[in-house]
Amino acid sequence: MSSLPLVSRRSSADLTVVRPHLLARASLLVRKVLSAGTGRPGGRRLLALGLLGLILTLSVAGAAIMTLSQVDEANGRLAEVNRALRYHQDADMMHDALRADVAHAQQIGAGRLAMDADVLRAETRSHANQFRGDIGTIFSLQLPPRLDREFERLRPMQAVYVARAEALVRTALAGEQSTPRARAAYERVFQRLVPAQADLTRLLGATTARTERAATAEKEQAVRQVALASLAAGAGWLGLVLWQHRSMGSLHGALTREASHRSAAELLQRSLLPRRLPDVPGYDLAARALPGERGYRVGGDWYDVFPLPTGELGLVVGDVIGHDLPAATAMGQLRNALRAYAVDDFSPGAVLSRVNRATSLLDVVELATCLYAVLDPRTRTVRWASAGHLAPLVSSRTGVGRLVPVDPGPPLGALPAAEFVDHELRLEPGDALALYTDGLVERRGACIDSGLSDLQAVPGPFTNADAMCDSVMAALIGDSGHIDDVTLLVLQTDTEAQRAGRVA
Repeated sequence: MSSLPLVSRRSSADLTVVRPHLLARASLLVRKVLSAGTGRPGGRRLLALGLLGLILTLSVAGAAIMTLSQVDEANGRLAEVNRALRYHQDADMMHDALRADVAHAQQIGAGRLAMDADVLRAETRSHANQFRGDIGTIFSLQLPPRLDREFERLRPMQAVYVARAEALVRTALAGEQSTPRARAAYERVFQRLVPAQADLTRLLGATTARTERAATAEKEQAVRQVALASLAAGAGWLGLVLWQHRSMGSLHGALTREASHRSAAELLQRSLLPRRLPDVPGYDLAARALPGERGYRVGGDWYDVFPLPTGELGLVVGDVIGHDLPAATAMGQLRNALRAYAVDDFSPGAVLSRVNRATSLLDVVELATCLYAVLDPRTRTVRWASAGHLAPLVSSRTGVGRLVPVDPGPPLGALPAAEFVDHELRLEPGDALALYTDGLVERRGACIDSGLSDLQAVPGPFTNADAMCDSVMAALIGDSGHIDDVTLLVLQTDTEAQRAGRVA
């Protein structure tokens, strides 16, 4: 992909870059976003397969969690009823123990039982406390509503019974005679409590049996639900595997077609690049072209060097915004159109204007940036124009690099009636002119100005154009890798000493 034209402002006058055309910048941005959003074939299908697998897995897990929760709830209800039955039976035993304590106390008071009164008092107190504790624990349990009502109805009667039993024991052990009324009241509550507690015991037993049956049924239901969910998930996974098999077949076919397009695009791209650079007395030429690391994608970078009928030399670096066969095809059409127009037109800006107008006739739908320069070998003068492309770099014989001020017009194909401005510079002996594409200076997560600064900072001077290419590529690309295509074209003038040596 091609970058937006250079827009930074630098403090040095030699490094000042003019703000590009805003419409061209917007057009480039839209095309870059659309290009970046294109995924590999089958990506959405694979995503759908993954989501379906996740849904099936979650459905089985959800069914298992729900059934386990139901079983746990049933077990909890059964445990609470069993605890209530155990504490109720213990309270029933304390009921009988208190009845025995009252009888023993009356026998001790009448002198018919030789037993320590303090021991009986302690036993009575223990039995009463145990009775009350059992009743209190039962009321803390989570029981069915009917059991709660029955225990609530029985509780006042139990409290009265314990209190009257304790009172009779105290009176008898104190050597006093309890009144007939007190004994009668105690007997009435005892007689009423016996059948009531027995009825509640039977109710608890029946509830326990019923709860056990319900818990067993819920466990069986849980097993059936998990089994059904597993069968459904198994069927779903089988369908998923079959779908994935079919999808992978479609994906393989798409990748095969994509690979075929890629091979065709690479072949076309290589065929349109110069096989060798021309020999120009007093000048040295070198170029580097690296494909981007995009897997199956091929970009639209190109460079060209060709002699003109005037004895001048044309130099071109361009970048089609797109990938694969359409980009490579557009690159070839633009390259051939530029060569044809360059034969008849002296002005680089006029040549770019004619190529821009021809994009609609050639049915080129891809935008492209391009820099076209014309070198007069006799005067070392370079005339050049830019269609949305990055500024050229001049590295002096002292090793100092600088970006040439540029007025980049819109990219080719952005505006039908666009005009492009001619620029001119003169190379000194030993100077090197570098034309490049944005892949050389763009970095992930970094502003392009950072890459341009690194480009200017590559230390020179260079012995020849090849040496400059090697130094620039090592400094800016190195082992870090690159996403976009990288193209670099270097023209270096001979120094006076080199020229004199060749003449000799």
